[in-house]
Amino acid sequence: MPPQFISVGPFALNLYTALIAAATLAASAWALRQTRDGRVVVGILVVTLCTVTFGRAGYVALHWEYFRERANEMFSLAGLSEHGAVWGGAIGLLLVLRAARFAPPALVRQWLPPALSLVGIAASIGCIPNGCAYGREVFWQTDGEHSLAWLLRADWPDAYSIANPRWPTQAFMASWLAATGVSWAIWTGLRANGRGRPSVLPAFGFAILCFAAGDFLIQFLRGDPAPMLAGLRIYQWLDLWLLASVVAVLPLTITRTREPPVAFC
Repeated sequence: MPPQFISVGPFALNLYTALIAAATLAASAWALRQTRDGRVVVGILVVTLCTVTFGRAGYVALHWEYFRERANEMFSLAGLSEHGAVWGGAIGLLLVLRAARFAPPALVRQWLPPALSLVGIAASIGCIPNGCAYGREVFWQTDGEHSLAWLLRADWPDAYSIANPRWPTQAFMASWLAATGVSWAIWTGLRANGRGRPSVLPAFGFAILCFAAGDFLIQFLRGDPAPMLAGLRIYQWLDLWLLASVVAVLPLTITRTREPPVAFC
């Protein structure tokens, strides 16, 4: 299991924070190298700021019973809502796209989902030692020693640092996001993007759809406490909201930015 903290010079950083920061910096460095356009870095900073702000606000809202008596803890980064972060990232991206054009937009469209996947993978791995988004405990006595649950178990901690055999939900999410990013990169790499006006929004919508669909299924294996509504965790209802929102809006963005037929290599 990875350590909870890593040392960077005289500082000790939580692995969760360090991995997210490293993934964001890597995506920014790659975009700057490919575009030679400083506006791309500014845009990434705006999106990152919106993502963190909304992610923290969502986390505080979902745990209001705790934070209403501990107002001094509201403004730390010890806990982010993934759904709030997704909405914050969407708002930040829309603001950036309105303020300035990315150059070239085809490059952004091609690599936006993989970049977002990289950040999500970093967050999922960072959650392992911190016990966030942890899986339900499994037992060979009840689940069976040859059951899928027992065969895939991982002796990882919960939020109270108690390690027990669990569904490796963080690894499932990291694997799902990795497959999503690689699939999109391969698919767009096979397309000829020399004509038409490329759009970033459908790519971002694709990334949100994949996250919400994967998270909805993985939530069934989660063990962290969450409010329940009609037999589903509140996070699953948020996933359904994301899915419905993208399905409703995505056709409009595709129609508005319709491209000529794409030739295959």
